[in-house]
Amino acid sequence: MKLIKRLSNKQTLSSLLQAGVLGVCITLAPALSQAAERVLYRYVNEKGVKVMNHSIPPEYAQKGYEVVTPSGKVIKVVPPAISREEAAKRNAQKAEADRLAEWDAKLTRRYSRVADIEAAKKRKLQELEGNITILEGNLRGLKSQVAQQQGRAADSERAGRQVPEAVINTIKALEEEVAITEFQISQRREEYNEIAARFDRDIERFRVIRPGS
Repeated sequence: MKLIKRLSNKQTLSSLLQAGVLGVCITLAPALSQAAERVLYRYVNEKGVKVMNHSIPPEYAQKGYEVVTPSGKVIKVVPPAISREEAAKRNAQKAEADRLAEWDAKLTRRYSRVADIEAAKKRKLQELEGNITILEGNLRGLKSQVAQQQGRAADSERAGRQVPEAVINTIKALEEEVAITEFQISQRREEYNEIAARFDRDIERFRVIRPGS
């Protein structure tokens, strides 16, 4: 019986303690909740004056503000929202930085010094020069053939004969080839200038990232 009474007393004490703790929690809950909610927003109004309030108008929120306690302790700082112009400027700066980083990585993978770039430039330009020389030789040959066919046509006209259809067609085909070859030569010369300029830019950039190389 004594054992049962002791156990009963312990259970009663435990229940009382639990009830007491629960009561304290219930009592403190509203106070803790109110304390958590008691924050203020500090911002600068249209007159340039710092204001503290329980809420903040959207137009001022865009300009940045602070979340503070009633005592003035700063909990959080929210920076101003950037403008579209500033966002565009930052995006452009990032894109340029990414482009330079990619360019630098490509240069350092391919070359160890400026002399390597100059040698690569020379090889590429010599290759293009050779291609242009071949095309120019072809052009001279085509123009010579055109002149020959035109001579045949002139001979026929001087003799009072009609120019053969085959000669007319040959001249037309040759002149088309001449135009195509002249266009190809023009393209190769543009490519030559573009490649020379590109290598020059690579050399200049490499000297920036590897001074004295």
